[in-house]
Amino acid sequence: MKKATGRANAVIASALLACCLAAAAACSSSDGSSTPSIDDELVPGTAEIMGWAEEIVAQGIRRPGYPADDWIEGWARDHFVALGLEEVTLDPVEVDRWEPLRWSLTVWHPETPNETLTIPCYAVPFSGNTSPDGVTGELEVFSTPEGEEPEDLTGKIAIVENEFLALPQSVMRALFARWEYDPEGAFDNLVQTLPFSGAFQDAMGPSIEAGAIGFLGILRGLPWETDQYYVPYDALERPIPGAWLSSSNGDRLLQFLEEGPAEGRLVLERDLQKATSHNVTGVLRGASDEWIIIGSHHDGPWASAVEDASGVALVLAQAKYWSQVPQRKRPHNLMFLLNGGHMSGGAGLHHFVNTNRAFLERDVVVEVHLEHAAREARGEDGRLVPTDAPEVRWWFTSFMPPLEEAVADAICAEELGRSFLMPVEGFPPGSMNPPTDAAFFHPWSPIVSFLTAPMYLFDAQDTIDKIHEPSLVPLTRAAIRIINDMHDESAASLRSTLYVPPRTETLAPCSER
Repeated sequence: MKKATGRANAVIASALLACCLAAAAACSSSDGSSTPSIDDELVPGTAEIMGWAEEIVAQGIRRPGYPADDWIEGWARDHFVALGLEEVTLDPVEVDRWEPLRWSLTVWHPETPNETLTIPCYAVPFSGNTSPDGVTGELEVFSTPEGEEPEDLTGKIAIVENEFLALPQSVMRALFARWEYDPEGAFDNLVQTLPFSGAFQDAMGPSIEAGAIGFLGILRGLPWETDQYYVPYDALERPIPGAWLSSSNGDRLLQFLEEGPAEGRLVLERDLQKATSHNVTGVLRGASDEWIIIGSHHDGPWASAVEDASGVALVLAQAKYWSQVPQRKRPHNLMFLLNGGHMSGGAGLHHFVNTNRAFLERDVVVEVHLEHAAREARGEDGRLVPTDAPEVRWWFTSFMPPLEEAVADAICAEELGRSFLMPVEGFPPGSMNPPTDAAFFHPWSPIVSFLTAPMYLFDAQDTIDKIHEPSLVPLTRAAIRIINDMHDESAASLRSTLYVPPRTETLAPCSER
């Protein structure tokens, strides 16, 4: 009898425990007292996310106003509609459509004008048009030592060595990053080649100011041969023509100059006209009246897989996941944004922010931007070869402790190594905005902006094999975690935590989370 009574009590206790656990789960899901969990079955898989990126890349060059970029707008709209998003909209944005038609560089020595050398090159985006005969002038290597007056280049074609920046991650850790997750210790010795020089989008500027009639930029510091470099992309038309030269072809040009004074003819015929792109948006209603925006840009400099077919795919993965989650379990209303005109001076986000300023300041809890799921690459015999490692991951996060904690927690939970939590101001030094598409949202709304900056980002070598496939699902899950962690935050409450850097409190490492 005692054994039977004991068994009955055990059954009753188990039932009571089950009821209590069920009640606790019900309470936590209804009053928001604990963070919602990820429904693993609803997260898109690697093959599906990668398939979206492959379909985008297959359309070809995706510059603003090009047919492939027009295509992706309709493609994204159709996917949003199929997933059940509401208020799916194509919002028109004026962009500058730039297309090179003909370009060439020919050089010779004045004493032997019939003995010419043609050097391969590629047109500098948004540089000036020439007549069919081009511009002709003396070639001059141009550099201005700091503190000295620039030389006069009137009537000359400037030759400039454009050295890509090499950034030791030990420097990034010491001077810029708020926190890191690097379980393999890669940051101790890793030196990352960034996809730009110190001049970045103003490489032509000093030559123009010195009176040059043409610009020849030699791409230095890259471990592969290329002249297909789509920078600048600020949509500011330059008054003189320009061309990029690969490192080896730059050496050929400089060697030609060593043989004696030389002249050159630079031809650049290009089409530059206004076109209409679109921001693609769709929404899912959530458990509050406030908003989280999840975005990326849909255009790119080439057929560009990392920049930013990968970002579009990551946003679409978020849309698919949240479309399957009941409205009551979405922490806030969700807006999905694929903006156009990134490669036209950020035209799409300028338009979005300027027309939604009050909304961003008042109603947006956070904007989560997802760009560039990239593989690290190395040079081999003049070629670019992807490795198995991810490129260094930057997570630019507003100066708000709950947001920083959410990002760090997500990175740890998904084991996203080679990650730095970065400030939204101060990198590059002196900058008041992060070097990402989300820069336009700061400081109007809090941001989490995921970005990598592989050295091939603006190059035609950004092909489908450069996407780091193993990152796609963990990045998707990390974004879900960050969004879920905002379930107890409002636009006002999160902003109330804003601090003015530097902040001495440190974020705990993954081992303590």
